[in-house]
Amino acid sequence: MKWMKLLLAILGLVTGGINAWAIDGLDLAEAIPGQTGVCITEMDGGERVEIPLTVLGTVGSGRPDGEIVLVRLDHARMRETGIIAGMSGSPVYVDGKLLGALAYGWAFASEPIGGVTPFVRMLEVEPSTTATGMAPRPQLGEILAAARDGGLGEMVVDWLVPEKSDETQALPLAVAGWRAPSDGSWLAESGRRMGWIAAAGGGASDARVAGEVAPGSMVAAVMVDGDVTLAAGGTVTEVREDRLWAFGHPSLGAGSTSMPLSRAGVVAVLPNLMNSFKFFTIGEHIGAIVADRRDGVLGRLGAEAPMVPVSVRVDGHTYAYRSVRHPVLMPLLAGYLVHASHGVRGRSFGDQTVGVGVSVHYPGEQVAAVSATLAGPQALAEASAFGAAVVAYLEGSPFEGPEIESIAISLEAVESLEAATIVDIVPERRVVRPGEELAVRFRLQPHRGPEETHTLTVRIPEGTPEGRLDLVGADGAAWTAYELQMRPLRPGSFADEVRLVNSLDPSTSLVAVLERRDVGVAVAGGTVSAPPSVV
Repeated sequence: MKWMKLLLAILGLVTGGINAWAIDGLDLAEAIPGQTGVCITEMDGGERVEIPLTVLGTVGSGRPDGEIVLVRLDHARMRETGIIAGMSGSPVYVDGKLLGALAYGWAFASEPIGGVTPFVRMLEVEPSTTATGMAPRPQLGEILAAARDGGLGEMVVDWLVPEKSDETQALPLAVAGWRAPSDGSWLAESGRRMGWIAAAGGGASDARVAGEVAPGSMVAAVMVDGDVTLAAGGTVTEVREDRLWAFGHPSLGAGSTSMPLSRAGVVAVLPNLMNSFKFFTIGEHIGAIVADRRDGVLGRLGAEAPMVPVSVRVDGHTYAYRSVRHPVLMPLLAGYLVHASHGVRGRSFGDQTVGVGVSVHYPGEQVAAVSATLAGPQALAEASAFGAAVVAYLEGSPFEGPEIESIAISLEAVESLEAATIVDIVPERRVVRPGEELAVRFRLQPHRGPEETHTLTVRIPEGTPEGRLDLVGADGAAWTAYELQMRPLRPGSFADEVRLVNSLDPSTSLVAVLERRDVGVAVAGGTVSAPPSVV
């Protein structure tokens, strides 16, 4: 073994190339200010280059056990670009030993100074046997109320993507087939919190990007493929047998996951005063990311990652995608894809009315389906949030249920406000008897239109006892929110959760209901009316 190490050292002196650098790890204490080394990364045209660097010292990152090594990249190109988004994971070698991954940079920095995550910490990144979950979900009534009040997008962001404090890492997000939102909507805010920098025009498949990966090669964590491609790009730090380490910081912070890992190729580097980034394309599938944690990602070469088919139908045209299977990312991506699909064929700003239907399919032909209609200048963003919220609500169920087989979302839009206000609700009479029918008149005021009158007929049930009946009239969404507040359903199984979602009424319907003020008792699966003495 000693002889082999000596031979490797001699070869390093003779060849002087990228492959000469050994994979022995450098202890953090050995990183002494003033030492020199190299960083290997992929640059314009996919060329892997060695960039000289100088060690500046070790500093804390503001987290327990989170020291990073500061280095300055000593190269004229780096003084032009600074630390480039997409370099994350680029291996840093000092004295021929792997120190770690270049993982951090600072926006608007006037010098190319970066932070290195020690490789010894990256080695601790492992998948967990505990299932990955999400933050506690809002009550269904809260989701419906947010949709009614125009705040559903904000709720989805705070629910699924908590604000982060670390602004030193940025991920280039390859986007093909869609322009990433930058309009201040919840979609743009979620991307900001993720640290994504959209490389418009990137992400397209390129069969020429193939071959073995090595330290310094660019790879991509693929979130969506099909008619749109979304992938987060980074660099390989180390490869040992079928294990691959990359990024040096979280890709998406997904924890234990199973996400497609593909080879990527750098087309060009775009210098930018805030954050320079790499344009890149997506190449052949090489494996799967199995862990995505604070100090980097761990991949398995040759592994497969399951994807969930997502179809979005917009005004008769259907787009086909596949999303990564993850309880947090999948709902977000469903919302992104709604926005992407509508943006191709529809209006992206101004007042409009958007009807959205969401169907989540499970094995055994079990389906959860619900629809909503949103109107106003943020109708598209709120419709996208509605799609995300429905998927997230089901994925966040406290009951064990089957895995989603597919998701289908439909959109219908008109470029005007198609909304009405209920002015009043008047019954034809106020004294009724069991078995009779009661006509109820709804007077509506449409937006910029003449008044309309609609009549519903309610039948008084046989055997109704004498006494007071309350007549409740509303649109379907308002009625559902009221019903959930007054008589909250308490599902006892995942099947109950699906039935509850299927019971939601849309705002495009009118509802007239008769209520008695009886004492009730809550049971699993719903609420029933019963005398107080019944348990």
